[in-house]
Amino acid sequence: MTLHGTEKRQRADPRVDLLKELADPLRLRVVDRLGHGGPATVSRLAAELGVPLPQLSNHLRRLREARLVAVERDGRQAVYSLADPGLEVLLPLLDRITGRVAEPDPDAAEVPSRTCYDHLAGRIGVALYRGLRDRDALRERPDGLVDLGPAAPETFRKLGVEVGQVEAGRQRLAFECLDATERAPHLAGALGDALAAALIERGWVVRDGRTIELSRRGATGLRKLGMAI
Repeated sequence: MTLHGTEKRQRADPRVDLLKELADPLRLRVVDRLGHGGPATVSRLAAELGVPLPQLSNHLRRLREARLVAVERDGRQAVYSLADPGLEVLLPLLDRITGRVAEPDPDAAEVPSRTCYDHLAGRIGVALYRGLRDRDALRERPDGLVDLGPAAPETFRKLGVEVGQVEAGRQRLAFECLDATERAPHLAGALGDALAAALIERGWVVRDGRTIELSRRGATGLRKLGMAI
């Protein structure tokens, strides 16, 4: 095959076009947000992502044309959602692969822990997820999804969560989310949200905006469970 023929075949590969759309940081954040939080209006996306509406609109148009997002009208509002449920599988897989190959962030220790959407992130979130795996309450999968382990009911009950009562709804039950500063996974999904809510409610984690801290009571409680942070 000639060089010209090889280049033509490469240009015709639709995977390259799809990956190019996801390679833009803002477009990837939009897809990530819709995967984590479900459908949202343009104004809500702009507010949550902290970008001007005109800039966001241009990227949403690109995503629509690539058939990665869909839009429906709700009165005068345009509501965006992921166009293909396969993206909900792709994102945890990308996080899983990235977490294995990414270099640690040398400045991560100086960044306070925080929430990521509605689950715990940063050093606290990463250490908590690691502790749950060590106790065999959770088992990670190669595709980035997370299964419940044999110790899940008892362990989560001690953390204030009845796993049998957690409904996935529009989310998956549990999957890995790559932590931007720790370069390691923390727990996302409906179970991650429920765990964050339970620990904040019982005062084990103190939240101030998006910043979170482990309270003395929380440190003691986790240490008793063999999950010192």
